[in-house]
Amino acid sequence: MKTPTHYETEYFALRNLAPRPPYGPGDTLVIFGEVFERGYVNGLIDEAKKAGLKVIFSTVGRRDENLNLRALTSDELTAKGHSPIINIPLEAGFDLELDDKGRRPVDQLKEYGLSGWEDAHLDWPSIEQARLRGIERMRTNIKLFINELRQHVDLKKNLIFAHTMAGGFPRARVVMPIANRVFKGSGPRYFSSETFWKSEIGQLCEKSFNEVTAETLHHLLDLTGDLRKAIEGNGAQVSYTAFGYHGNEVLVGDKFEWYSYSPYLQGFAKVRLEQIANQATQNGINCCVFNVPEILTNSSSIFLGVEVVLYPLMRALRKAAPQSATVKNLLAQCQSKLKDGATVDDIDRITQDYLHNPTVRQWPSYKKWPQHNGPEQMELMRNCSSALIDLHKSPNDLMTADLSEIVFRACGKIMFHEIAKPAKPAVWICHDLVTKVTLA
Repeated sequence: MKTPTHYETEYFALRNLAPRPPYGPGDTLVIFGEVFERGYVNGLIDEAKKAGLKVIFSTVGRRDENLNLRALTSDELTAKGHSPIINIPLEAGFDLELDDKGRRPVDQLKEYGLSGWEDAHLDWPSIEQARLRGIERMRTNIKLFINELRQHVDLKKNLIFAHTMAGGFPRARVVMPIANRVFKGSGPRYFSSETFWKSEIGQLCEKSFNEVTAETLHHLLDLTGDLRKAIEGNGAQVSYTAFGYHGNEVLVGDKFEWYSYSPYLQGFAKVRLEQIANQATQNGINCCVFNVPEILTNSSSIFLGVEVVLYPLMRALRKAAPQSATVKNLLAQCQSKLKDGATVDDIDRITQDYLHNPTVRQWPSYKKWPQHNGPEQMELMRNCSSALIDLHKSPNDLMTADLSEIVFRACGKIMFHEIAKPAKPAVWICHDLVTKVTLA
């Protein structure tokens, strides 16, 4: 189905931490998707372990030299350090699947470079064959995963699935150079995200994002139906949580206001993710997408400027509890990463000037989300991001790492408390609640 340009359900931001959840020893958290460093799910895993839950890990697998999908080797399993892990590759998407003639979608992109990509014409029947085969492979492996999972869970205890699948850039050489111009470009290096999205390569990306980020939740809900009925038949609960992004509120001046990074092209798939959770809720399934604040992760580094609205979290914490030891320690840690003569007040001033800029203020619109970029908007975001980074001693040691950890730890606690009885099928976690939970 075609994803609408905005989510048609109400905006619902959580304002308070839900009561202590009914989870404890004997219950299980299953991570549906591979866990990497500096990711949102780490906060949820920490909360589950604190409560005594068993955590079951999974992997998306790896591709061999012939691009065949395989499980992790023993050395790779040791390096991951996650146990127990169900070593069945859950890679989603179809960019490397073969059509009837042995051709992959990425093969069609080999002839294109940074010039001429706008006029690319792809073989869509071939791509559809690959897409359907990707779905078949994914669903087959999920069934194998569930069969093994049954050996690890108590059917009389609660079970939580954490959907972490995201991304979906086709693994073709031309895609990332285009994406770098779209997400990082300004001046002569600027590419319009709308032009890219309307191109046939952009349409391929949209289909790929949708299959990886959103439809994987549908497959998980569908194929765990029998397991869910067995557990619920014993009086226990099965819950599903997923990580979304749909903008969030940050402190602009003295008021929390909704802001969204642009261009967030994966947002179209995130809207579909919300729709799937909404339909599941209507069908009586306990499912919730948590729209979380921006953090800087290994995978988000392509999005220049996504980190800018992390800095206002310092402002929110200082406003709420300026004398708190937690706040003082954070400010000291952040200050230690800045060059001599630079201060956290300089960071705050630059960030607030950016958020008060008339172009920045009028750009994000919830009703029009997700939005494309514009040359002036990208120039402002790039300049702000560069100015903030330049105040640091090292571009590889930014205070956004410390702020990101605060966000994902708070989000993990909020999600763990909320998922037993979510207020809505899609909820927003904003900086006000992150602040409240961090200072509690």
